[in-house]
Amino acid sequence: MTRISRRRQDESASTSASSELSIAPMSKLQLFYLWLVTINGDPQISQGPGYRALPNVTNYMLFLGGRFRTVRHTANLSPLTGAIMVAPMVLFSVFETGRLWHTEDGYKVLVIMFYYFWTMCLVFFVRTATSDPGVLPRNIHLGQVRKNFQIPQEYYNTITLPAPQTTRGDPLATIELKYCTTCRIWRPPRTSHCSTCEACILTHDHHCIWVNNCIGQRNYRYFLVFLASAVVSSALLVANCSVHLSHHTRKPSEVPVAILLVIYAGLSLAYPLLLLLYHILLTGRQQTTREFLRQVKTKNPVFTKIRRIEHNPFDKGNFLSNMASLMLQARGISTLSPREQLAEGDWRYRNLSDFHSFEKVSPPQ
Repeated sequence: MTRISRRRQDESASTSASSELSIAPMSKLQLFYLWLVTINGDPQISQGPGYRALPNVTNYMLFLGGRFRTVRHTANLSPLTGAIMVAPMVLFSVFETGRLWHTEDGYKVLVIMFYYFWTMCLVFFVRTATSDPGVLPRNIHLGQVRKNFQIPQEYYNTITLPAPQTTRGDPLATIELKYCTTCRIWRPPRTSHCSTCEACILTHDHHCIWVNNCIGQRNYRYFLVFLASAVVSSALLVANCSVHLSHHTRKPSEVPVAILLVIYAGLSLAYPLLLLLYHILLTGRQQTTREFLRQVKTKNPVFTKIRRIEHNPFDKGNFLSNMASLMLQARGISTLSPREQLAEGDWRYRNLSDFHSFEKVSPPQ
């Protein structure tokens, strides 16, 4: 009995020591590394800035104290997208800029305009890829708290409400509300859950693999400016290199980089131009990509005509009004800011068991 009691005392002492180590304050160097990049959140952290706990409930990886973010565990193509933008600028700067700048025909304006729109393209690419798309907090609408947070059966129903009076005044227009069983919230209209980001996104358009981020209410305008500036900078690159080629009509082999850049920029112009036109047509009919795909009844929606949705509660009745209201909608505040200070026992940063799980969850202390 003496040995058993001693063994239990040793085990209790070791567990208490380990618990003390787990809650021991981190050093300044550890805090700096955590501020620099936060890959996995710490479930034990209940106080401090939100970027330390946000990875617990989302699939985001945060940088510089939550100022930038990207999605973990995905085929991240954003570095490739950045390389596609940077490579032609470097070639143009090394082989073309000096010759065009010192010509007597006054092509300096074309060169300046190219660098201006290229810089705009890069800046808004970074803002689209690393900003908050409109992530909503979790665990706001919890049902049956006394029954291990089981989701009531009525929460699985779709609630249909009459839409407020719009410009068109359609009496048959309705708004649907659904409950997200993962985030444990009632989704606002046009909100969807992204399984890649593991979060509900306001006015969710789509998850873009090229920027490795969702496109939602808070970064949709950044995405559109990124596409527009990519189109203009590619067109200006073609124009600049074409001017250089026009001065070497007899010997085009002397300017291989200019020929390469014209072909490169011409090919890279097509995709963002088509994508920009596609979003112009969508917004003109007051639709997001998810809403459009929900209406399409074919597996290949590429060549499907974009039509108006009947009884659309968000339709203003005018193409330009629709486009302006969706493209220029208010970004709103960040509802789950990584830089805000956590309160003790904040439910928004807790992962509750799935609705089909029998795991018991105790309320925060």
